[in-house]
Amino acid sequence: MTAIDRYYYIEFHRVRNAIVTETMVERTEQYSNQLRDVSGVYNIYRIVLPLVLLVTSLSPGSTLLGAYDSSLFVEICIIYTIFGVIVTFFGTSGSRLATNVQVLSGALIIDILALTLIIFSSGGVVSGLGLLLIVTMAAGSILIRGRISTFLAAVATLSIIYCELYLALVIEDRPNQFVQTGILGIILFATSLYIQTVTVRSYKTAQLADEQAKSIIDLEKLNNEIIQRMRTGIVVVSSDHEIISANSSAQKILTPLGESHLNPESTLTLPVAISDQIKLWKINAKREPQPFSPPGSSRQIQLSFAFLRPDPNSDILIFLEDNRQIVQRVRQSKLASLGRLTASIAHEVRNPLGAISHASQLLHESESINEDDRRMVEIVLNHCNRVNLIIEDVLDASRHDDTTAKKLHLKEWLGSFIANYRATHELCDEVECEINPDDIMINVIEGQLEQVLNNLFDNGLRYSHKNTGKATLKIIAGIDTKNSDEQPFLHIIDDGEGISEKAESQLFEPFHTTESSGTGLGLYISKELCEANQSQLAYSRTADGKSCFTIYFSNPDRVMN
Repeated sequence: MTAIDRYYYIEFHRVRNAIVTETMVERTEQYSNQLRDVSGVYNIYRIVLPLVLLVTSLSPGSTLLGAYDSSLFVEICIIYTIFGVIVTFFGTSGSRLATNVQVLSGALIIDILALTLIIFSSGGVVSGLGLLLIVTMAAGSILIRGRISTFLAAVATLSIIYCELYLALVIEDRPNQFVQTGILGIILFATSLYIQTVTVRSYKTAQLADEQAKSIIDLEKLNNEIIQRMRTGIVVVSSDHEIISANSSAQKILTPLGESHLNPESTLTLPVAISDQIKLWKINAKREPQPFSPPGSSRQIQLSFAFLRPDPNSDILIFLEDNRQIVQRVRQSKLASLGRLTASIAHEVRNPLGAISHASQLLHESESINEDDRRMVEIVLNHCNRVNLIIEDVLDASRHDDTTAKKLHLKEWLGSFIANYRATHELCDEVECEINPDDIMINVIEGQLEQVLNNLFDNGLRYSHKNTGKATLKIIAGIDTKNSDEQPFLHIIDDGEGISEKAESQLFEPFHTTESSGTGLGLYISKELCEANQSQLAYSRTADGKSCFTIYFSNPDRVMN
């Protein structure tokens, strides 16, 4: 598992755990709120029921309500109403009371006793008020899950039986209502058990639906978190090439283009370069978009496109990937292949070349050859030396004993390098150095950077001396603020005549040189070494037309091993 994979693995599980915890809390609160809603409705029922019974008993023609003991009926209705108001007040002001099992059980038992007294004062089961206990059983089975609701049905049944038994003993010649009482008890138990079953089933169904809905929301949140944290830029555009959304990486990549300003307060527009690539891709979907470098940035952006739906007019997904990492791996692979090639060259070319050179030297020193033949021998020796230089330059690209990159303080290291260079090179009149800020850090292989600067210094000083008569260079180091990666850079500016546009297009190609004695491998090898260090070597002209070679170093805080 690579460092990037480990990073996203950790982030994935961190985000997932946070979402799951948040979802569990939301579900618990949602269930508690539902219980409070049911409890609130039943509290209103507690208040309204005794008031309705009381008003009905006072209306003309009412004979059943309070038929046995009207004063007890009125007192119980008033007390029950007050009880309902108190329970409603404490149930709304204290959220825990609304769902506390002990409080609910006690309140429901009081309901059963109050209704039993109302039934008793109205003459017993014959009044028909026993059916009111069914509502209490249903509410108890919903609010309290488990065996307690069955216990409430037992309390209600025993209360009704005791009420009928007492009335049968007190009132003479009263019709026997024990069968009706038994049937009512069975109904109460059946109601309790049925409501419990329906409630549990409904709860599980609702919980399953809630879990599925939450799973979709969780996945959406998780996908959004992952997309926002991806290093690959993702942009969704309409069929008219208008940006709909973009993740943070896409914003960082697109910002240096200068053609779009990705912030929530402005209208997002797609850069023209990307829009042109989309048009070409629509014509031929198999066409691989060419990487491009945003103006003012050393990045190379690789594009890829996909339709959101199988419809040519649907929205388009754009993937923006900074392919420097890929290019660097390819470059490193090329350097490894070059190393193997140079080993073969060393054995297959240098040995016969040495024999040719040695024989030519002996022949050149011979006194028996004439001047024309001696001139031919000199040509052979010169070309032997040139081939040997080419072989040496190619070998230098693979001779790197120090292969471990480390962080360097650029100002200190560059000062030491310039001092050593001036001490070992005669053609070096003046090297002006500007570094801002002073604490720039870079992450490179020190020996390879030294080889690159040696080559750039040699070239720059030679061309400055050739043009002005003085071997001078100007070094400028700083941080590229136009690039969202905040790349450190190093400018090497000489006072030469500059490079023609034709030569500039072939500047970093191998074996391309404008000097008769050069091998044409110096800049090519320098560029390869820079890219092997996750850096880039580029050529440009200053405002006054001077040649400027720039090394863009990778941000040392964002280097992935």
